[in-house]
Amino acid sequence: MKFFSLLVLIFFLFTGISHSDDSIRFININYIVNNSDAGMSLNKIIKNKTKKIETELNDLAKNLENKKNKIVSQKNIIKKEEFDKLVKEYDKELKNFNDLRNNKKTDFENFRVKSKKKILDLLNPIITSFLKNKSIKILLQKEKIIFGDDNLDITKEILKIFNEKHKKIKFE
Repeated sequence: MKFFSLLVLIFFLFTGISHSDDSIRFININYIVNNSDAGMSLNKIIKNKTKKIETELNDLAKNLENKKNKIVSQKNIIKKEEFDKLVKEYDKELKNFNDLRNNKKTDFENFRVKSKKKILDLLNPIITSFLKNKSIKILLQKEKIIFGDDNLDITKEILKIFNEKHKKIKFE
């Protein structure tokens, strides 16, 4: 009976010990994309493109508004047929402006997505190689983790390697 009790006690003691597995890490991909040298360069390009597009569209919108005000002010001075013709021209220009604005927005969004994808495509082999070298079996997104030891975060290490390998990336 004593032997059986001792055996049960030993069994529970050893099964209660947890084994720490260091093959699980987490990473903040967004941090790397936004704070890498290439990512910061992309952010500057995006900021400049945004400013350029906004300026261009604001100038066109002001011109359209001035044209509209001019047409409205001439309403009682010119003939009805001529006024209708001016209104149709204005409507056509307004439609073209809206199409241009939508196209620029779509083109800009496509540029932004393709550029970030380019960074991610260059980052993927670096992460894969790092995981193999460090024998890491599971990599989690930091955004999905509620609590975690900062020692398990490999973001800074990957960022350093990425910056060493990709100082500059050409974005179209």
